[in-house]
Amino acid sequence: MTGCLAAGDALIAYVLKVGEDGMHILRAVYQDDAPPGLRELPAVQVLRQAWVQRYWYDGDGQLRRRGPKSTRDRAGRRATGQRNTGKTKAEGRPDPASARVPWSSVEIVTPHDPEARYSQKVTAAGQRDWIGYRGHQSETCDRPGPNVTVQVVTRPAPEQDIDALDRIHQGLTEQGFQPAEHVLDGGYITPDSIHRTGQRWDIGLLDPVRDDPRACQRPGFAKEDFRIDWQARTLTCPRGVTSPPWKSTLGDGHPRLPVLSPRKARRECEDRHTCTGNVDRKGRHILLLPEPQQKIQTKVRTKQKTDQRRRRFAIRAGCETTVSQTVHAHGLRHCRCRDLATAHVQHVLTAAGANIIRLSECFPPGTAPPREPRPTSHFQRICQRLTT
Repeated sequence: MTGCLAAGDALIAYVLKVGEDGMHILRAVYQDDAPPGLRELPAVQVLRQAWVQRYWYDGDGQLRRRGPKSTRDRAGRRATGQRNTGKTKAEGRPDPASARVPWSSVEIVTPHDPEARYSQKVTAAGQRDWIGYRGHQSETCDRPGPNVTVQVVTRPAPEQDIDALDRIHQGLTEQGFQPAEHVLDGGYITPDSIHRTGQRWDIGLLDPVRDDPRACQRPGFAKEDFRIDWQARTLTCPRGVTSPPWKSTLGDGHPRLPVLSPRKARRECEDRHTCTGNVDRKGRHILLLPEPQQKIQTKVRTKQKTDQRRRRFAIRAGCETTVSQTVHAHGLRHCRCRDLATAHVQHVLTAAGANIIRLSECFPPGTAPPREPRPTSHFQRICQRLTT
């Protein structure tokens, strides 16, 4: 009886064959009689690290490939082990069901640039995946004339925007560009970052704090409607029901204060459905931040709903303009360099080129040279015919 491998089995067999080839090279390089200089070659070190991240030997000496990551990379998880990785077999070898590739922050995804990393970002336009680096640009926005980029920070792709905030403010301070107010994208803003930036760098952050994602499920009362007694560590709802004292816990490595209303009170409350958003007898569970951060969150959420604050946020349009110009006009997302340091050089040169273009197009009033009128576009001609 004859047969053939399924597509998945054939792929696994090919991956293991490639792994055996790589292990053959590494065994030859690390033999006692091999020239010691071979082990120090950068290509050999990349091969060794990549193979450790993707393959392992089981107790029978069989080469096996590691499975995909079971959870997403997140800064709060890097200090702890991945899920389902606590099991071990004899001699400390991992269990086959839990042998996983490492986090994206350390995983080598291409031999051509060992420092490049994989990352994923979900935006309003959809999910974006890339391999490479992440750039952060800071520009002026409070004076007449063109906005110019004054600082560029390049970080590994998996490092989230908020994790680069201290590095950005440190660079601005050392360069003498410390702002009184820093307008940022939403990825940089949390009550924790607002509090830490104000305490450490004396800089105010301007951007909306994320609203309660479940607010539409609870149309009755928002968290801001509850009265907090920080001394007694209790929370009182708008109906006058006071919770038991809360106990501090940790959420993603940060202190959090979970508060649950008394069981009897939530059963008898007439506003339970609009308050909790459910039809069963579950009560309202509120997660408070430490006092300074909670006060910041409440204050900012209240202010950002006003028309005055919304008009102030309009200045953020300049951030999107700069991103669009450097990406679409100057190819910022097409990395022409390898390793983090040279990628940073490309980011700096791209920002400098954008500055030169902006400055070259800026003239004092009355001195701008005449420009030839732009040709009428096809869309404009259609609009003109429709109006006539």
